Amino acid sequence: MKNILIISILLCVLSCEKDKTIQDEKKKFSDTEVLIKRYRADSQKYWDKNDSENALKYSDSINVLVINSFIDDYSFVTVDSIIYKTSNNKKPLFLQVTASWCAPCKAEIPALNKIVEKYKEKVDFVLLFWDTQSELKEFAEDYNNNVVLVPSQKKQSEATTIDISGFRHITGFPTNYLITSNKEIINYTSVTMVPGTFPKRDGGEITITQEDADKGNFERLEKEIKDLLKQENNLKN
Repeated sequence: MKNILIISILLCVLSCEKDKTIQDEKKKFSDTEVLIKRYRADSQKYWDKNDSENALKYSDSINVLVINSFIDDYSFVTVDSIIYKTSNNKKPLFLQVTASWCAPCKAEIPALNKIVEKYKEKVDFVLLFWDTQSELKEFAEDYNNNVVLVPSQKKQSEATTIDISGFRHITGFPTNYLITSNKEIINYTSVTMVPGTFPKRDGGEITITQEDADKGNFERLEKEIKDLLKQENNLKN
């Protein structure tokens, strides 16, 4: 009986050590910045050579680096001076980094507001702004009331960067992080449809109306949210 007890204790210890090892092996989003900077620099070298194929490969590498990493606990101070803690999340999180002067960010607002209204009971929507609190207050009413709006306490010198309560983002706006309730980033996107007339590769032009942009942005955002909810459901089952 004594031997059996000893074996049981040893198995328990080994199991705990295994769980700790798995926890330690999780990729941390906060550790990705150094490699992201390197990939961006390498990508730019190819863009400078007009080699879009190889430049985009480095962009894909950034996506691979970020996806399946885990965020830390953050305490964000909202535009209304309320603290939003990611550690309290019971729902998955749609986290977007954005800026008032970013044209694609503005173009996405109508579609984003509709998505928030449709999924507000299932997902938390948090937007981190390059803008400061006083600036954000001037246009906060443009967003659905269920969106958590978080200003920068201090602007970064680089227009592609924010650092809010320790959450650092360095790859431009708008970018969406789709995060499950266990803090895993399951998707990382930076594509927005903007109204306007644009040249085509064949020499022609294509015109995207505001209606086209709203429809395209809504469909893309809804797919991202549905994928997030699917992952969250798998996590809980």
